[in-house]
Amino acid sequence: MYHFIVNIHGGSGKAFLKWNKIRALLRKKNVEFKVRVPQGVGDASRIAKEISELSEDDIRIIVVGGDGTINEVLNGITNFSRVKLGLIPTGSGNDFTRGLKLPRHNPKKALDIILKSTGDKKIDLGRSTVLSTNDSRIFGISSGFGLDAIVGTGINEAKIKKILNWLHLGKLSYAVLTIQTLFTMRTYSVSLKFDDDEPISFNKLIFLAAMNFKAEGGGVPMSPKARGDDGELSVCLAAGVPKILTFLLFPLLCMGLHGNSKGFYLRNCKSLVLQSDEKSILHTDGELVGSVDSVQFEVLPQKLTVLI
Repeated sequence: MYHFIVNIHGGSGKAFLKWNKIRALLRKKNVEFKVRVPQGVGDASRIAKEISELSEDDIRIIVVGGDGTINEVLNGITNFSRVKLGLIPTGSGNDFTRGLKLPRHNPKKALDIILKSTGDKKIDLGRSTVLSTNDSRIFGISSGFGLDAIVGTGINEAKIKKILNWLHLGKLSYAVLTIQTLFTMRTYSVSLKFDDDEPISFNKLIFLAAMNFKAEGGGVPMSPKARGDDGELSVCLAAGVPKILTFLLFPLLCMGLHGNSKGFYLRNCKSLVLQSDEKSILHTDGELVGSVDSVQFEVLPQKLTVLI
């Protein structure tokens, strides 16, 4: 059975129109399906939990929405071994479907891929655990601390995004808000423990991103070599340099050419523990976790079956 979780409010009003087209195609193809529509924050997690606990032998959850809805669904699934996930993106960033190289602007093609899938492709997921409370959240794209978290969790409410969307320049929102935030935020002194290695100290940390796929923020390639099925997280951080230099290197980051630049540090790992001298925002897939000073990032290898 195909269980559709449809965020009809996403995509700046376009999601509802896309869903109407998808529903018509499903009926034309005589596909048996059920649909649930989340009514508020956290509702997609509740729905995913209920679906994943059904007694059906073949549970297929199809998310029609953006990265935020996908993240809620991932955090609602209670038994990943029983669920296969399909994706029809209707958000603005769509970094999860970008990471899987799925069509982001063609819902008909995305639906065809789902219906034809053999359901044997598995990918990694990540998990962030706040060490002071032991609360954890799963992520599919990335989890971050510092600048990228501040921007990623605040962008949907930012006035600049609304203005740029009105000017049909919405893709510039992440870059503009990142630059604006860079010069107003504080930096952090952190200790990082990669896997079983000795801790490494970094001063003036601006951000740290633990990546499952290579891009976040609507296509910014933080870790250009990251893969969602290699059993590792790809960590990218900026630290130890003046903010003005980070600003000047920002175009290289947007092009994925920052790997050898002073101030950037890239490394793969299975687990990473971050301890900071001050609290900062933590996000998972752009969703706010909270303000924290200690967190563990870890990979969950081959955790999710996707319909591709």
